Amino acid sequence: MIGGLGVLWLLSRSRVGELDPLSPYLLLAPCAAIVLIIAVCEWMQPRWRISSASALTHRALQPLNWRRVGVRGCGMLATAALVALAYALFPEYRGDFYDPYWQFLRALAPLAWLAPLYLLWADRRLADPRDEYHEFGLAVLGRWRDWRRPVVARHLLGWLVKAFFLPLMVVYAENEIRATGLALQEIDRQTAMSLYSVCYHLSYMIDLLFCVVGYASATRLFDNHIRSVDSTVGGWLAALICYQPFYSVIGRYYLQYEDGIYWDSWLQAWPALRAIWGSIIVVLLLIYSLSTVAFGLRFSNLTNRGIICDGPYRYSKHPAYLAKNLSWWLISVPFISDQGWGVALRDCALLGLLNLVYFARARTEERHLSADSGYVAYALWINEHGLFRGLARALPWLRYRAPTD
Repeated sequence: MIGGLGVLWLLSRSRVGELDPLSPYLLLAPCAAIVLIIAVCEWMQPRWRISSASALTHRALQPLNWRRVGVRGCGMLATAALVALAYALFPEYRGDFYDPYWQFLRALAPLAWLAPLYLLWADRRLADPRDEYHEFGLAVLGRWRDWRRPVVARHLLGWLVKAFFLPLMVVYAENEIRATGLALQEIDRQTAMSLYSVCYHLSYMIDLLFCVVGYASATRLFDNHIRSVDSTVGGWLAALICYQPFYSVIGRYYLQYEDGIYWDSWLQAWPALRAIWGSIIVVLLLIYSLSTVAFGLRFSNLTNRGIICDGPYRYSKHPAYLAKNLSWWLISVPFISDQGWGVALRDCALLGLLNLVYFARARTEERHLSADSGYVAYALWINEHGLFRGLARALPWLRYRAPTD
């Protein structure tokens, strides 16, 4: 995290203290630093993992199979073509909103020559050389008797996740880089609110940098590949409803819980309480961002890319959701309204419904990850040792229940 932010700071200094939000390198450079630092650290001292074993073989290197490499190459090219076709097909990706993403891809384009080198490297090291790219390549080449449909289905679902979420994370990260830069320019005023603004945007920027890293670096080279993808309609609905373009409709017309009164204006007359309130929000946002940092190179929605049980996840199965949802209550103070208690009650109900959406996300994620015995062991451990074990005992429906055969 410090390495990525350090690179970003150096870039800002090289531009005489001004961040150019349209430059993709302001996002690509810190992300590259994060990938490099984490990869080196994991190779030097692998992190404790209780998820599925590494996809790389620990035996002697296998002989290079050029035919297999060619099939995997066809699968990789066909995947890229399919993603490009989807972007060209849907009008959502033709507007200005995604311009930062296209610039980000253009900045990554010179690295395309690494793809064939990766295919050659992986062919000799994969424990199962017939991976997703190989099976999809067989399907593309018409060898339908040989390809494994479940593997291809997982491959396509995994790329659907990456193709949908990576553009959003890049756009959001670019916006937070811009907002953090502006907040830093205002900090010279030395006011509590300027410091709060810096912490607020910095927390989200850290979170989004690791989101971009997670989606962009998914590969067996770093052992952060997709093990499985949630294949349920409920899981996908609960996740997608929280993001553009779906939330722009849901949030505006159905779950609009904000009425223009926020915590800073509400507590204007009580500066001490205002400072405490703002500090609690910052702590919650810090927990939220560090929950994403704990994933390292493995962050992703709707997928299992290795079970994370350290950082904030040592104390709760869903620290990010918990911290984010609590921060919304403290920031928007829906229980305060200048339009009367009826409007305040309605706003609280709407925010409560949004909280239920995230509760549904948590439940669907638990259901998906329960196919991994490592997650079952972790979740049962949290039942007895987690920070909220007392609350879960009082409210049994909050406790994790392992699936039964």
